[in-house]
Amino acid sequence: MNVSTGVWLYPDATAEELVDAVVAADTAGIDEVWIADEGVMRDPVVVFGAAAQLTRRVRMGIGITSPALRHPGAIASTVASLDELSDGRMMLGFGVGGEQSLGPFGLTVERPVPLIRDALSTARAVLQRVDSAGYTVPDFAAPARQVPLYIASRGEQINRLASREADGVFLSGFTPDRLDEVVRWVRSEGSPRIALYQSAHFRTSAVADPTSVTGDPEHVAGVLASLIDTHAPDSIGLALVDGADLATMIGDAITTFEHLGKR
Repeated sequence: MNVSTGVWLYPDATAEELVDAVVAADTAGIDEVWIADEGVMRDPVVVFGAAAQLTRRVRMGIGITSPALRHPGAIASTVASLDELSDGRMMLGFGVGGEQSLGPFGLTVERPVPLIRDALSTARAVLQRVDSAGYTVPDFAAPARQVPLYIASRGEQINRLASREADGVFLSGFTPDRLDEVVRWVRSEGSPRIALYQSAHFRTSAVADPTSVTGDPEHVAGVLASLIDTHAPDSIGLALVDGADLATMIGDAITTFEHLGKR
């Protein structure tokens, strides 16, 4: 299978459990782990800082953070340090941000497209150690790092921006018909990498969610195989929203990818 595999983690487990999940993914041969940045929940930067020294191959992504919450230059510099610690395995994703991350601080975003466009420009300048609008490289700046910049959004204009200017897009939480439309936007003006993540419940879900799939790992693997056939993403992943403990969800994800590899 040429498509990379991955898991997306919601930071409601303990920091230790999140680190253990990244290590388990690395050991199992999963290619990437993303952790959401939800403001005052567990911090993905801290988790990946610990995991960087305990893993050897898995790529690690901040997925996603909002430029309204963290200055894009500052988070780019932070991720560059993580990239150095992990020997080049970091990814950084930007999005507008939702109520959980922005709401506790009373933050709102009035102009989302310029926000994300400017964040990409500033973060890339810091990572590449070059001047840009609003940023002048100081003598003491750290060396350049090649960290891929991703965008996550459900809107047309930001996904078209990603098509033109981002290294990749992170797509999750879509119904099948909506996903068809969004992938067309993403591929409309360029060819960024597509990380396509399916929300999954491996046990009976009490929540009626048209963007999620419920079933055993073999059934979920079939859904992932269909997404690969339809959309040809660069990586296919599971957004682990089961409600079970994190270790159990990681185990189910590993079993799902084993089934997927046999198809």
